[in-house]
Amino acid sequence: MENSNTQEALTYTSKEPDVNVLQTAFANTLIELSSYIDLCRDSYDDRRNYWAGKSRDLRKHGSDAFPWDGASDMEAHVIDERITRLVSLFMSALSRANVRANPVEASDLPRAKLVSGFMKWMVTSGYIPRFKREMELGANYLLERGLLITYVGWHREDRRYLQLIKLGEIDPEIQQAILDGSQDPLLLEKLVQIFNISEKTAKKCLNEMRKTGQTEIPSVRRQVDAPLVKTLSPDGDFFFPPYVTDPQRAPYCFWRTYFTAQELHNKISTDGWDADWVEYVIDKFRGVNVDSIEREQEGRRSISYSSTVYQSQDLIEVVYGYQRLVGEDNAEGIYCTVFHREFTGDNDVNGYAKFELMNGYEDYPVVVTRLSEDSKRLYDVQTVPNTLRGIQMQVKVERDSRIDRNSMATLPTIMHPVGNAPSDWGPGRFVPYRRAGEIMFGPVPAYNSGSLEMENSMQQQADRLVGLDVQNPLAQIRQQFLIDKFLSHSAEVLKMCYRCFQRFGPDSVFFQVTGVADAQTFNKGNPDENYDVMVTFDVLNNDPETQEAKLQQILSLLQIDRNGRINVDAVLDIAASAIDPVLAASILQPSQQAQEQIVKQVTDDLTKIAAAIEMPARPNGAQVALQIIQQYASQPDVAQRLQQDESFRGRLEKYASQYQFQMQQSQNAQIGKIGTAPSTVGNMSTQAV
Repeated sequence: MENSNTQEALTYTSKEPDVNVLQTAFANTLIELSSYIDLCRDSYDDRRNYWAGKSRDLRKHGSDAFPWDGASDMEAHVIDERITRLVSLFMSALSRANVRANPVEASDLPRAKLVSGFMKWMVTSGYIPRFKREMELGANYLLERGLLITYVGWHREDRRYLQLIKLGEIDPEIQQAILDGSQDPLLLEKLVQIFNISEKTAKKCLNEMRKTGQTEIPSVRRQVDAPLVKTLSPDGDFFFPPYVTDPQRAPYCFWRTYFTAQELHNKISTDGWDADWVEYVIDKFRGVNVDSIEREQEGRRSISYSSTVYQSQDLIEVVYGYQRLVGEDNAEGIYCTVFHREFTGDNDVNGYAKFELMNGYEDYPVVVTRLSEDSKRLYDVQTVPNTLRGIQMQVKVERDSRIDRNSMATLPTIMHPVGNAPSDWGPGRFVPYRRAGEIMFGPVPAYNSGSLEMENSMQQQADRLVGLDVQNPLAQIRQQFLIDKFLSHSAEVLKMCYRCFQRFGPDSVFFQVTGVADAQTFNKGNPDENYDVMVTFDVLNNDPETQEAKLQQILSLLQIDRNGRINVDAVLDIAASAIDPVLAASILQPSQQAQEQIVKQVTDDLTKIAAAIEMPARPNGAQVALQIIQQYASQPDVAQRLQQDESFRGRLEKYASQYQFQMQQSQNAQIGKIGTAPSTVGNMSTQAV
């Protein structure tokens, strides 16, 4: 019967959640994931070169030391070096990737370009706080622990400050109403509405204003209203049942996190948490014993000086329980329950802080990516430390052996008669002996050149396993595979951020991207619109020579583009961004603004030329400049002056000739290839026909 009630609580919705069942499911999930958590702990230790008995001087000590006490116990950062290099590749690809939102339906096509620009702005502008920092942490988790889990939600928070208001600075009619107290109910209502404060605080401020002529009112000066992206540790923060193959089909999952007392109090006003529950857990469950916020409270295996167990008196553990529950109409929904793992409630206080249907969510608010898809179960994954563990151990052995051999060569064993050991040994020491040959050095191990060769072979094998062997042409395929996996995860995160903006964000947002002069207004649009978000990057772009060759090939296409199919402005954006994205964003301006600037510069030059000041041609914009000069010279008064004023005509012709020379120089590349000017019929080119 108990099992039946448990299954019902985990399957069907009710007015209130069964906290006991959720606590049991959470505890069982942690127990059943022990093998994966052990794998993560081993990976954590291997990457950081933690092992039992490790000492600060990196020497072996104790009776079990081999080959002798004080022998080398050197670190070998084979795993960490490769993870760090791959993370650098991931983040470089994310910074230089192309973000596009492709419409799924024809009705979404008109807004696709605007949505693409908005998503790129979300990443680059900081609208998603700490986005790249969270993605870097996620890249480390993906490689070190085999799973990348990212939570996507919406963060809305009011930041309050005390604002000083003086009686003499407000409207005289309101001053009189405050002083005589004739309209206190209306004034209190206005204070509550304008400053979003309680009636008790409003009364206090009104009395202070009446007595002292001034008061400090808590007011909102900065409001957080933006997407929330958090990378969650797969072995300490977020947990699925161990049998899960598709995370979004799991019946339940849990997010364990930690809050300060201040943050819990803020949750009462911003997220509607139960105030009594908040006060109870702060009073009874404040303080946690952890060695790392992302790990089990029992802590990772303690190893010598590297143990970092500590007690935090300021943190309170909170668990979010997400469930797929079926309602009375057999409709499935995502429900969230906020609870504490040790509190089930009492007569006066509920056992949960909040229980709600996550309206608008079709899936759990997390994006999950596996490093390896070599088995169905979510937690059956390979990690980079697990793959390279044996190689790192072998490299360590080879290094230790060479250091120990050098130690023996520096000071070999000393042979002496029994009972007549030297009292001291070293440079400038006096060592007594009776007969020559009584004291001598023992044999020194021969130098083993194969040790260094074996280490190099191990290092090369490690590079091959993770796709970092630059000499192998297949390495680029491996790198592209790993980068695509990471960028696909980032694309899903951006897609969920956009959905959260449509559900919870403001009605409109102003944003600006490179290539557009003025800030654009982005509205929520149709809540049913859907886009296929793509974040792409080619690993060949990491090679400067390959990047330069690609740009040269694109630029060469301009010479045979007779119908204007290539967007020259877009080519310029790409070329400048390939050279330096930061400088490109600073120097590139929208084409319309550029044309307006050229018009202004050329008209200024013409004004000075008319005033007998000779001006040189500008370095770019020759085609637009010649059109302006032609229109300028066609005006009746200018044409008449050109006929009468020889000096003016000479200055203008020289100015125009310089622009014509620029145009001719741009055509020389094509003329040099075909030997003559391109074939034409009238003004139409027939060279490519």
